[in-house]
Amino acid sequence: MFRIVPTLLFFLLISAFCSPAQSFTCPKITTVDAKQQMTTLGNDIRYHNQLYYEKAQPAISDAAYDRLFARLVMLEGCFPALVAADSPTRTVDSGTGGGTLMVKHEQPMLSLSSSTGPEAVQVLFKKIATGGKVQLLVQPKIDGLPVELVYEIGRLVSASTRGNGRAGEDVTKRVREILGVPHRLAGTFPDRVVVRGEVYADRQLLQKYGKMAAAEKYATPRHMAAGVLKAQKPDPAAVAVLRLFPFELVTTGSMRSDRAALGLLLDWGFPVDLKQTHTVQTIADVEALYRAYLANRDQQPFAMDGIVVKVDDLSLRRQLGEGERAPFWAAAWKYPPDTARTHVLGIKWTVGRTGRRTPVAEVSPVRLGGIQVTKVSLYNDTEIARLDIGTGDQVVVELVGDVIPRVLEVVKRVRRVTDSGAAATQISEPVLDACLHDSPGCREQFLSRATYFISKSGLGINGLGRGRLQKLVEAGLVDDLPSLFLLKEEDVAEVPGFGMETARSLTAAINAAGHAEPFRIVAALSVPGVGPGRVEHLSRQFTSLDALLTSGQKQLAALSSTDLRAAKTIQRFFQSPGGQELLVKFRKLGLL
Repeated sequence: MFRIVPTLLFFLLISAFCSPAQSFTCPKITTVDAKQQMTTLGNDIRYHNQLYYEKAQPAISDAAYDRLFARLVMLEGCFPALVAADSPTRTVDSGTGGGTLMVKHEQPMLSLSSSTGPEAVQVLFKKIATGGKVQLLVQPKIDGLPVELVYEIGRLVSASTRGNGRAGEDVTKRVREILGVPHRLAGTFPDRVVVRGEVYADRQLLQKYGKMAAAEKYATPRHMAAGVLKAQKPDPAAVAVLRLFPFELVTTGSMRSDRAALGLLLDWGFPVDLKQTHTVQTIADVEALYRAYLANRDQQPFAMDGIVVKVDDLSLRRQLGEGERAPFWAAAWKYPPDTARTHVLGIKWTVGRTGRRTPVAEVSPVRLGGIQVTKVSLYNDTEIARLDIGTGDQVVVELVGDVIPRVLEVVKRVRRVTDSGAAATQISEPVLDACLHDSPGCREQFLSRATYFISKSGLGINGLGRGRLQKLVEAGLVDDLPSLFLLKEEDVAEVPGFGMETARSLTAAINAAGHAEPFRIVAALSVPGVGPGRVEHLSRQFTSLDALLTSGQKQLAALSSTDLRAAKTIQRFFQSPGGQELLVKFRKLGLL
């Protein structure tokens, strides 16, 4: 139901924070090096959380993310005095953006300890072994968006996403529109009822919607659920696809078991399917259910990526307790990634917003994880050399984070001919101020840069996507980033596909984005080698952008090596001809 912390992290968290003896060997490094590593890991984890939760575009696999997290937890266990107050180990991954009304949760909404094998579940069984036979519940791990619903005197008063674990985005209006969610409770109920569940896209309804609404495409059912639930004005037909899977009554009162609480939710009018909640006592029971669900996952009404195992006895749950990120009374057993075989039709190089060239394999269309895959990133020439991949090869493709296609291996190679593959190409370092304008040879890179600038990860300009942006560029109205803030309603309205009403709302959204903090604007510029997480970290160490740009060796010497590289790169960027011009224009507009 949630993105999870692997079993290894479960052990490490316990040993680092709950046990006087450490179960791992601490590295022989200085506190300075440890602090630097912890800072870097924290920033990297926050950056990948942003890609996963806000953009739905993970750049690394769950396993790679887990390794980063495990390293940070281990270092924090070895150097507890260096743990940052805002460490990712002390917060739940967030799926919230800025500018939305937040609702505080009744209790923290946590993630789950998990693994792609039975290890996490085995850890859970070991924890409860001393209490004799304990009854557990097994439910499908729904691939949707977790929400919390609050009822006062039987009436639904609020619904919110998980957010940062302590508070989430208010989605009450949208949740009220989901078929099956009771607006008023039936029967006898307490004055205050708090319920948690997973909002998901019904698979059959999603297929019907996809045939009649080609304009709106979502990468996975989870992104469909998240996108529609958070949208200001979603297609009513898209809302009709959503359903709720209730999985927890938070306000249990004197109730003794979770299963009894689920039965009570059913009596109150919630769409609880008790057939999806199985009672087990042994690890063999869990394994049998895992195999059964895996064999029939495509027949379920929802997308699922594993099973959840949790203690049924609520008093035992309280005894086991909860960690900073995950409860100690539950675990998830994830499914292995979906894979499929296909053939490489050709390999091309694309240019990204920072000028980085990336090889992409075009493959015969194949369905994977509910989406059709036609292109697969090969990341860099090192990956090409590792795979020894070329045109005509048969390959196995998997999804990273259930979203990004990746070549797992080459299973059959064809006889090589000249230029059949993507021979390693010498790639020069991107020029810091390259393609800050729309000019010959720069259209693709400038569009990529500008698209990121206006995206949710950049300035978050509502109503302006790559398609509309490209029309404005082709019309000659946008030839650099500052020109976005000079757009006039009457000029935009004359561009085909806009109109006066669209032009008015678009220019208003652009003007609103112009009030962003200077460091957020810098992060949105896509300076090569400086990610948004690093810029955010620098913003906490410098009182202003000018303080960073004018800082000398003495001030920079106090930074970690990674922050030092980023700070110097930003200085060089704004000292370059293109960066200087950009800075002057933005300052004339009052933005920097």
